[in-house]
Amino acid sequence: MAKILIILENAKGKIVGLTKECLTVVQKLAGELEAEVEGVILGQDIGSLAQEAGTYGVKKVYKVDDAQFSGINILYHTRTIEALIKETNPTLVIGGASLYGQELVPRLAARFDKAMFASVKSLTFDDDEYEGIHPLFEEKLFISMEGSAGELTFATILGGNNPEAEPDDGLSAEVVDFSPVIQDSDKRESFVEETIAKVSVDITKAKLLVSGGRGVGSAEKFAVITEAAKALGGEVGASRAAVDAGWVVYDHEIGQTGKTVTPDFYIACGISGAIQHLVGMRNSKTIIVINTDEEAPIIEMAHYAIIGDLHEVLPELMKSV
Repeated sequence: MAKILIILENAKGKIVGLTKECLTVVQKLAGELEAEVEGVILGQDIGSLAQEAGTYGVKKVYKVDDAQFSGINILYHTRTIEALIKETNPTLVIGGASLYGQELVPRLAARFDKAMFASVKSLTFDDDEYEGIHPLFEEKLFISMEGSAGELTFATILGGNNPEAEPDDGLSAEVVDFSPVIQDSDKRESFVEETIAKVSVDITKAKLLVSGGRGVGSAEKFAVITEAAKALGGEVGASRAAVDAGWVVYDHEIGQTGKTVTPDFYIACGISGAIQHLVGMRNSKTIIVINTDEEAPIIEMAHYAIIGDLHEVLPELMKSV
């Protein structure tokens, strides 16, 4: 029987959101492949996270719970997961295309000398082949990659393209302890410390975002964006132009150099729609644009567009809430 192994990335005591997006991809592939889903999680004091993985449809979780994994040494992780793959023989290994996943998964693919679908938006199975879609040039071009599903394959999934899997408390996993596999040559790298950046808000989790761009006009005028977001029960987003101008801090930046978001509602105010911004919000479920320029590029992807002054439109919108 086919078997999918998902690498359960975790940080700050939680399974990361990107892994939950990967679990959505894995659940669909498991149905297409008629495959069992297994997971591997590495860290220290991660027993509860291993159990949590079961609520996402992971049947068996291999838990590497050891003080040596309290910080990330990518060589330790690579060696240990390599040993696990040899022992369990999965047909597909999937991880998120995070900094961690992009360091880890290619190393594993190289050690097994097998094909890899790197940083794909989607991964599907049909007629005994996988197909992965990889974006290039700020999503102006897409590459379709195909490979046989008949042998071990590796893949990393880009964030912001799939919804996070929903847990089902009626599901559970068999948790199996797996011992670390470390060689002296792996000790040439050592973990020193972890520094967590202070983030004022995590806009990637917001269901509604009100974003402002250069067209807002100034730092003082940007206050209407904050007021509208608060009134509508959402969070503040921004284009790079607004961040570079110092009107709002970087934590709110959306786009190629900022965050990728997929809210239910995205309200873009005074944003022209440079491709660098569009790649960060194009998968929003409903896009509403407020702009004085009816030919602004962002209007082409809007579900609804209001041609007008945002400083007149937003106050009227807030009055109706």
